[in-house]
Amino acid sequence: MDSSELWDRLLEAMQQRIGREDVEIWLTTAKPLKLEGDVLGLEVANRYYRDWITDNYLPDLVGEASALRGRPTRVELVTQDAHEGGVEERGSADQPRAIGVSAGQTFDNFVVGECNQFAHAAARGVADSPAEQYNPLFVWGSTGLGKTHLMHAVANHILATDPSARIVYVTAEDFMNDMINCLRYKRMEDFRNKYRKRASVLLVDDVQFLSGKERTQVEFFHTFNALVNSGRQIVLTADVNPKDIDKLEPRLRTRFEGGLLADISAPDKETLLAILQQKSEQQGLSIPSDLADAIAHQVEGNIRELEGILNRLAALHTFYNQPLTLEFARDKMPNIFRASPVVLTVPAIIEAVARFHSLRSADITGSKRTRTLTRPRQIAMFLARRYTSLSFPELGREFGGRDHSTIQYGFKKVAKEIKDDADLAYKIKLIEASLKVRPR
Repeated sequence: MDSSELWDRLLEAMQQRIGREDVEIWLTTAKPLKLEGDVLGLEVANRYYRDWITDNYLPDLVGEASALRGRPTRVELVTQDAHEGGVEERGSADQPRAIGVSAGQTFDNFVVGECNQFAHAAARGVADSPAEQYNPLFVWGSTGLGKTHLMHAVANHILATDPSARIVYVTAEDFMNDMINCLRYKRMEDFRNKYRKRASVLLVDDVQFLSGKERTQVEFFHTFNALVNSGRQIVLTADVNPKDIDKLEPRLRTRFEGGLLADISAPDKETLLAILQQKSEQQGLSIPSDLADAIAHQVEGNIRELEGILNRLAALHTFYNQPLTLEFARDKMPNIFRASPVVLTVPAIIEAVARFHSLRSADITGSKRTRTLTRPRQIAMFLARRYTSLSFPELGREFGGRDHSTIQYGFKKVAKEIKDDADLAYKIKLIEASLKVRPR
């Protein structure tokens, strides 16, 4: 069967798995591009569709496609903007293809606020004068805050200024997978040509993925040196500051820190609403103020999550042909807009902290005093004081009968250190997310 026939049969099979409505909203707009060997290629409208399908339906698509063909089949998604952009797409080392760099993500549609002002200015400086002042540029911050948008904006600005520029955009995981494939097929020369000789600008997302990947770090180190020494620009992003990337070679850490470090924090409500307004206008959506407030409240500063909600609202709006209101959103997206208030207990907090640190709850409340237990125990005390109404003496009883002064000390210590310790703040944010509470 060809790609069109397989896709038609896949849509029928997916209706049985996820229902007709979701298939209509998310899958019917995709177009089959190819069926070559063990790969079915599909084109989707934009990266929002790509990300949603990848996160929610890709395993089912792969399973059904493999069953229909009677052989293992991979499903690859590409976006229309990837085809339209002037960047290289990810593929084999000698024939790169563009994926991930969106022609629609530019400096013009990046909303600047206090949370990202410095990173935005640094990215503009790089885009205006590649490799002349900030090399590398290292942008870091929690997920979903616009790091990748800035990276795309740099690429698009450089290409607008110099259409002959060769932009190579990859995630650190892509880089590693390219290297592994080329090692396997004895094509390392092709790999090195792609990253060291042909690229005039290298953009690498999520470099925290390099943690513990020794061979990949060696190859990345030599690639980094080759580019910088020959006057070519490197832009890197990560979820954390380079100093907080675990198991990163000191020589790489030094080079990351030798350029310009620019962090992005979560936007305040005003900036977030401005971002929401801009992105809704880009999709031709009219979002009333009460719905905008509800979305801002739900996403807690995460711009990527905001984009996902807007994308789903746009699809629902088109499918049902109804105006977007808060009532409509609550009716069609009850899991998002009708979330029950979270009531936390101290045992639930202790369990979440223990799970995050690969410990048992009994380790947190127990009497042992080791370095591996002290910090998680203090984090649990801090969160318990922050998210419950219990007094210090009451919390002491919850923590194995400890004196109230111990709880008070643990709370104050973490409350003080969180202001200057980005790694600690990030850990606490992740634990708060697992507890489904709004950070204070």
